Amino acid sequence: MADSEHESEPPHDGWHPPSGPAGPPPPDAPPWPPYGGAPPPPPGPGPYHGPPPGYHGPPPGYTGPPPGSGGPPPGGYYGPPPPYGPGITGPDDTTWALLGYLGQFLIGFIAPLIVYLARKDQSPFVRFHGAQALNLALSYLAVFFGAIAIAIIGGAARMPAVAIVAILLMFAFAIVHLVYLIVGAVKAGRREMYPIPTWLCWRMIR
Repeated sequence: MADSEHESEPPHDGWHPPSGPAGPPPPDAPPWPPYGGAPPPPPGPGPYHGPPPGYHGPPPGYTGPPPGSGGPPPGGYYGPPPPYGPGITGPDDTTWALLGYLGQFLIGFIAPLIVYLARKDQSPFVRFHGAQALNLALSYLAVFFGAIAIAIIGGAARMPAVAIVAILLMFAFAIVHLVYLIVGAVKAGRREMYPIPTWLCWRMIR
């Protein structure tokens, strides 16, 4: 009697086991996740599989980033080192150029003469500063001896005003010469080919 009552009970609502053998999943069904893992992402292009939607490429006439905006230099990361400076062929050229100016405080025009003769055919930078320092020294010597000669002639001719003006001009020229001597040394130390004004440094040696 109990068996008949049990068989007459209606089935419960909810999950029902499949009534037949399981068949293959439909073609459009997503794959089952691995045991203990998350389900795979939906099919479609990944984050690096192409440009984003709506991207139409660079504008017409675009040729890339401007030079100097980044990236390796034209010669590569291990290209040739940059030059020392305009006309400089070695690391000691700056020292030679400085000696042409500062050496005049010790031995006068002999210092730039030695610099010019020793390096004029080896470094355009040293040749420029050596010739300029030598021209500066020779210009000062010319003004010095010229002023002395005028002062002597003025004194002999009993024209003291001429002699005084010549001496004053000589001292003024000497002060300006000293200033530009230091300026030339500073510019040479900075590896610059700075030309001293022609009225002070006559271009006799090139």
